[in-house]
Amino acid sequence: MKIAISSYSLRDHINRDIPVWEYPAYARDTYGVDAVEIIQRDIVDGEAGVDRLKEGLKAAGSTLVSLPIDIGDISQADSAKRDEDLRAIERWLDTAATLGCPLARVNSKDGDVGTAIASYQRLVEYGRGIGVTICMENHGGLSAKRDTALAILDGVAGLATSPDFGNFNENERYDFLAAMAPRAKIAHAKTFDFDEDGQMPSFDFARCVKIMDDAGFAGYYSIEFEGNGDQIDGVRRSLALLAEVAASLPRA
Repeated sequence: MKIAISSYSLRDHINRDIPVWEYPAYARDTYGVDAVEIIQRDIVDGEAGVDRLKEGLKAAGSTLVSLPIDIGDISQADSAKRDEDLRAIERWLDTAATLGCPLARVNSKDGDVGTAIASYQRLVEYGRGIGVTICMENHGGLSAKRDTALAILDGVAGLATSPDFGNFNENERYDFLAAMAPRAKIAHAKTFDFDEDGQMPSFDFARCVKIMDDAGFAGYYSIEFEGNGDQIDGVRRSLALLAEVAASLPRA
């Protein structure tokens, strides 16, 4: 099983007591994990910041496996504003390529499905030219609704998914995850607060991992701790939970 840790897990620490360019070494030294996911808003200071992060990844011997991008509205009706947003996203795709990152998540927002399909297709083709695969996550808007998310996936050739275990509505979590899993390139192994026994009672985490495994998923499980408790310890507990679940899988 391949494991990464998202910078979102340590959102109260990144660029405060842990500069983002030191995060790859921090993840390696603290958790023994040499793959990271860094959200776009954590990459600061323009080109100099990108260069510094690239150096930090190299020095740590770490891999940046995904860059979640949180800017732009790709399904909005205003074509001029939409084009401006798409060009801004494409610049971040260029950043991903510069950092050697193979995946980038782009949000759907909550406009028109047909417009979202056209925008995602443009981004997929742009990404293909620079070696970056575009992923859609169940991350609000159209992509968080089963019917519209599947319509987008059906309509966009080459669009991958990055399912987030914690972002589904409870009444469709497992069916929706199973529908996204075959096209997944990365999975957000989201966790919330843990109980005294080290378990995470918010939903059936093990069932989510089993769904991914049954689909033949071979990408990274990126730890996203979103609990209210201590984030550094939350990541540690999340890693322990994922290891426990992995040991029970037939392909482990």
